[in-house]
Amino acid sequence: MQKIEFPENFLWGTSTSAYQIEGGAKNDWSKWEVSSKRKENLKKDNKKLEDYVCGDACRSYFKYEEDFDLAKSLNTNSVRIGIEWARIFSKKDLIDVKGIRHYKKVLDAAHARGLKTVLTLWHWTNPIWFSEEGGWANKKSVDYFLHYVDLIIQELGGSIDYWVILNEPLIHVFNGYISGKFPPNKKLHFLKALKVFNNLVKAHKKSYEIIHKHFPQAQVSSTAILNYFEPAHKKCLFEKTLVKIAHYFWNEKFLNATKNHMDYIGLDYYFHDRIVFYPPFRKNKNEITTDLGWEIYPEGIYHVLKFLKKYKKPIIILENGLADKEDKFRAQFIKDHLFFIYKAIKEGVDIRGYFHWSLLDNFEWALGWAPKFGLFEVNLKSFERKARPSASFYAEICKNNGFEK
Repeated sequence: MQKIEFPENFLWGTSTSAYQIEGGAKNDWSKWEVSSKRKENLKKDNKKLEDYVCGDACRSYFKYEEDFDLAKSLNTNSVRIGIEWARIFSKKDLIDVKGIRHYKKVLDAAHARGLKTVLTLWHWTNPIWFSEEGGWANKKSVDYFLHYVDLIIQELGGSIDYWVILNEPLIHVFNGYISGKFPPNKKLHFLKALKVFNNLVKAHKKSYEIIHKHFPQAQVSSTAILNYFEPAHKKCLFEKTLVKIAHYFWNEKFLNATKNHMDYIGLDYYFHDRIVFYPPFRKNKNEITTDLGWEIYPEGIYHVLKFLKKYKKPIIILENGLADKEDKFRAQFIKDHLFFIYKAIKEGVDIRGYFHWSLLDNFEWALGWAPKFGLFEVNLKSFERKARPSASFYAEICKNNGFEK
């Protein structure tokens, strides 16, 4: 048996996002979910509207203390949570004091349980007024966001251990302006996508600067979802070229633009892409897949981590998980990914933490309620939380700061 032991003070945690678990938020996403066009599309696909509306979510707005108790039961020492921008500025020039007070209580509740807080400021959702003014394509968008960030700094900054300014900005760019899967549902709007990307980069950089102005020792970053791309045929020049292009635009572009404004790199890893020379240019072997048909490929995280070493920054894995309603693969999934994370650490990659996605089953955006990513399942009628078997497995790893393989 090989002893896999992680560094001292390693961050063990779980990740959630505000909109996906809180319930009751009114923002551009909640508005889009019940739009006439959305209803039409769901009807065409014989899908029920209620399966694709966030609504009360997991009621974590009211049950956050219970959720932190669950996190603590996993022997984790950290928790990644989010703030819903629309709860703070439901109107452009009106601060919602109730929202500020609520999130202060949330942060205090986490610290009372000995959990370090990793706080996400923006996880794809926007106030309705912001989206009506053009969202991130508006030249004023950065100033609007900075106004929000400045308020969070003043009111909550002392309670935040790690800052995540933006969550996976390229997902918003691609799904919002290229594929059209997410609001604002623009398809192939390449120039607008570039404008949105540039504004998100500016928002990250300027937010970083003002956070550090108030808290010079703050740990600040954004998360990037990085894929492991590889050619299906190692000697195929065309496939190798496609891999380089995909890797640059998906894995490097945002990091290269923001690397001097990051204290650590926040990594989200889910996907392996085996590139082939014929359409649709991606063909994985899919020997084991999740409920969503995503290939489970733990070795990919090792290659991504080795790539990130060149940035000479600490790395925190802020999301890694799978849709697995029956909990058939989750324990092995965690163990295998952690093995490759440990391998990267032994080869000199500075990795400071691992956060499993997710603590709870939650609303999975355009995919609705079907995918189950939680260590704890949630009854959407009673909102009762119930541990899956993999929860105790993860709890043992966190307790022992490692495992035997």
